[in-house]
Amino acid sequence: MSSSELLTGPARPGAPERGLWHHRDFRLLWGGQTVSLLGSRVTELALPLTAIVLLDATPAQLGLLNAAQYLPVLCVTLFAGVLADRVRRRPLLIGANLGRAALLTVVPLLAWSQGLGVWALCAVAFATGVLTAQFDVAYQAYLPTLVSRERLVEGNSKLQGSRSVAETAGQGLGGALIQLLTAPVAILVDCLAYLFAAGTLLRIRAREERPARRAGRTSVRADIAEGLRVTLRSRLLRVIMLHASWYNLLWDVVLVVFPLYGIRVLGLGPAGLGMVVAAGSVGALGGSLAAARLGARLGTGRAMVLGMALASVATLLLPLAPRSDAGLAVLVCGYVLNGCGIAVFNIHSITLRQATVPDELIGRVSATFRFVTWAVIPAGGLLGGLLATVLGPRAALFATAVGLSAGAVVFLFSRTANRP
Repeated sequence: MSSSELLTGPARPGAPERGLWHHRDFRLLWGGQTVSLLGSRVTELALPLTAIVLLDATPAQLGLLNAAQYLPVLCVTLFAGVLADRVRRRPLLIGANLGRAALLTVVPLLAWSQGLGVWALCAVAFATGVLTAQFDVAYQAYLPTLVSRERLVEGNSKLQGSRSVAETAGQGLGGALIQLLTAPVAILVDCLAYLFAAGTLLRIRAREERPARRAGRTSVRADIAEGLRVTLRSRLLRVIMLHASWYNLLWDVVLVVFPLYGIRVLGLGPAGLGMVVAAGSVGALGGSLAAARLGARLGTGRAMVLGMALASVATLLLPLAPRSDAGLAVLVCGYVLNGCGIAVFNIHSITLRQATVPDELIGRVSATFRFVTWAVIPAGGLLGGLLATVLGPRAALFATAVGLSAGAVVFLFSRTANRP
């Protein structure tokens, strides 16, 4: 399939004239996802705390637990894309939510029976991560079958807003629940959230057509190769994917170096550091609210370029912050602008794929994007440690910010900027 064919995907169902606030099925999808995201933030905090408090885990064991949570993205994402293009997506979403709820109940049950160990916790984390990888791919592929092409930016903006709220409020909610109930019991809240999300999906009335059976069913390997080939042959998609990978690589350097910089160089303390990081979620919420208006005014391509430029240039504020109260304000400003910009970029990047990629390929194209852009993240962590060791935290942040800004300039002069 040529890139020109790729960018003339089938028309989507008609959109409700009054917007998605009045779209019953979208409200069900949105409400369920919002609740499940809040629950997921609880588990993200509760799993390592269970290992630390209940199992007296070593740093190496905590690293293993973290790897178990994120390794499925690299192991199963491409296969998840194939499955999302072969079967109906809503049953995949419902099954993933029910499966995650069932798996997470194992943790409190084993804790109560004195049978919980680090390896069991890692196994649960890995299995849950597999289902999450499948859910995330199928979720992006399902939205275009539920709402019209004209409403995709609005839909993705609302979903991104929920993610931002969950990032901001979820950790606080998780901490309070863990303090009140203990970490293993708090995980049950996430189980209930997944059950609620499955229930909302079951109530959606829109009928999802079964994917057309292709003549001569191809192998899984051939389907994965087709998704990679279609993505890489499209100049537009290739440029967006490669730049997103560059951003993720260097942003992970920031994630590694910034805590060292904030604590050891600026003397922020844990509370100040947490406030700065939380400001990024607040900025992302603002970006999700502004994304649709920016897209309508500037066009999809220019909105993406503006979002990436804002997110990248904002990181220059981090190494420029002085050791004072004014420095804290500079850091908060940097994180707010970064969160706002990357939310705008992500919303329009996802919307562009959903609106232009044919339905029978969108699962594999989304999986290819996710696989490639996440595969670089571990390398970013290693690079961050190296730069901080060789240059020191402040210089490492400055070099990284320059790299991000240079990438944004390259993106500015790509054809993406001129896309309507």
